[in-house]
Amino acid sequence: MAVTPVQRKKYFEARAAGFSIAESARKSKFSEATAYRVEKAAQNLRVSEGIDSSATNYRELKKEAKLSGPKAYDDLPPEAQTALEDFGYFRMRYFGRISTPWQEEAGKALVALLESPDKEYVVMNMPPGSGKTTLLHDITCWAICRNRGIRLLTGSATMSLAQNNLRRVKRSLERVIPETADDMLKARGQALDAESTLALDFGRFKPLEKEQWTNQAFIVMQPEDQGSISEKEPTLSAYGMDSGFIGGRFDGCFWDDLVDPRKVRSAEQREAMEDWYQDVAETRLEPAGMLALIGQRLAPDDLYRFALDMVQPLDEEDEDKQDELTEEELALLRKDKKYKHLLYRAHYEDKCDPANHKRGGAAYPVGCLLDPRRLPWREISNLMSNRGERFAVVYQQEDLALDEVLVQNEWVYGHGTSPGCIDKERDRWELPPGLNTRDCIVVATADPSPTMFWSVQCWLYHPESNQRFLMDLIRQKMEAPEFLDYNYNTGEFTGVMEDWQRLSESLGIPIQVWIVEQNAAQRFLLQYDHFKRWRQLRSVEVIPHNTNSNKSDANYGVTTISQHWKFGRVRLMGKGEGKVRSMRLIDEVTRYPHGRTDDCVMAEWFFEWNLPNLYAPQNKAVTAWRPKWVKNTQLSNLR
Repeated sequence: MAVTPVQRKKYFEARAAGFSIAESARKSKFSEATAYRVEKAAQNLRVSEGIDSSATNYRELKKEAKLSGPKAYDDLPPEAQTALEDFGYFRMRYFGRISTPWQEEAGKALVALLESPDKEYVVMNMPPGSGKTTLLHDITCWAICRNRGIRLLTGSATMSLAQNNLRRVKRSLERVIPETADDMLKARGQALDAESTLALDFGRFKPLEKEQWTNQAFIVMQPEDQGSISEKEPTLSAYGMDSGFIGGRFDGCFWDDLVDPRKVRSAEQREAMEDWYQDVAETRLEPAGMLALIGQRLAPDDLYRFALDMVQPLDEEDEDKQDELTEEELALLRKDKKYKHLLYRAHYEDKCDPANHKRGGAAYPVGCLLDPRRLPWREISNLMSNRGERFAVVYQQEDLALDEVLVQNEWVYGHGTSPGCIDKERDRWELPPGLNTRDCIVVATADPSPTMFWSVQCWLYHPESNQRFLMDLIRQKMEAPEFLDYNYNTGEFTGVMEDWQRLSESLGIPIQVWIVEQNAAQRFLLQYDHFKRWRQLRSVEVIPHNTNSNKSDANYGVTTISQHWKFGRVRLMGKGEGKVRSMRLIDEVTRYPHGRTDDCVMAEWFFEWNLPNLYAPQNKAVTAWRPKWVKNTQLSNLR
């Protein structure tokens, strides 16, 4: 009887799974005699150039059928034992890759965190074109070889990308014939022919039957003394942000290229991604698991920056000692970052040496280039010259180029020759000692929003020293009644405006002017009857501010506030709760105009924009110099 292509395929798949000729024939629905004919035809099939694809496939399947099960460590060949400890040798032996120092360092660091007894979070940033996806594939294979019982997740922005990564790992675990490198790569010294395969050295990974082995998830064959693992707990699972709910819990989660620039162009989209990441991606870890967020930076305020800014909550031991610790010690504990950062730049300026700019030059950490072959100096220098901002963020993994931000960090903290802007001993509503407030102006500003965050600030301006002191700052979501409202039952005003006005008056520095942005959404705010009555009762001037295109004006726009920061004329609260609130303004001004939000920046600018109209310096009359004979002549004329 004739054997159809479908029957032939089923037969060789059964043979590859370890079944006998008779069992494979029954599964393929033809006789055992026909099976022997198929076997002989496959062996004798030849073409002029050598063995054709059908015979090659047969050779692979026959070799796979002879694979042993998972091997114990003592039964491994010496080369395999070395590969389990040496990541660089592992990549060379089984994939023919020549590792750069940073790739070996990154692989060892991630697997060490994966095998740590604590729950670990890590962000790993590297420039595009550095071989990140291939490196992640190799790390996944290494982790599985070291521990077949591990449960890993490979995730990406889309399910299709995640499945591609999983299929690549699956093929590497199935392979029984060593890979051969591209002739051109071998000539360049960038690759070698692999010496062996994972299945040959470590034993079969693909299970014989029953267990899961698909393009969405698979379970590797377990040692006999360990037994099978549950189908609900795959060795490797693929998930994308678009795949809905993620079930199961994992020992390791590798999120590769999760940030899609097309989906994070607005603040709303970025916040939605951050919520998903915290609610879904981070919650899938086991107590001793490791989550790695991997990729190149795409923007100063992307998901990588969001993760790096997360603060580690206090653990149970620290919570038990809260009564014994001082506020400063607790503040230091709360500042502990949740994510570790593995950072690799395309170019290291502190190590720069023209001798290392050649393709054969030493790579980082000896030389200045991360990978002289993949990211040569010619390409890097071109990006530095023509696309400086993109190079700083995407290739150097920096938040921003220094000349692209409104306020530099050293201006705020007083590094180098900068005087700094933080009063370390001043908390909310406190003034530096010795300041005479009689000639000061106290101004409060508000940048409202119908759906997003409000920013409300209070500034005290001291004309004599030209300093502006931040007295308090609120940044939170609120409704108009929370800003100012009137309770007809009690006959009292409530809200931030009323609270701050009363507080400032009790301290002897009453707020004299309120500046509130009046855009299309908040135009109604100043028209409320209770708002007008409050102004009359408190004798406070309220100025509506219209942003329009003013904020981009070169002479009066937002950029004008940077000089006040540079020369230390902006004074921030640096103690207690005031320090926490000041950080909200610092965070925005040091990232503007590329930050996620700008509410605090706008509220400060409202103050600076209106300040010249609120205070006009009084110039003392100075008598012009005249010669003595002129003075005498004038006196004579007067007489």
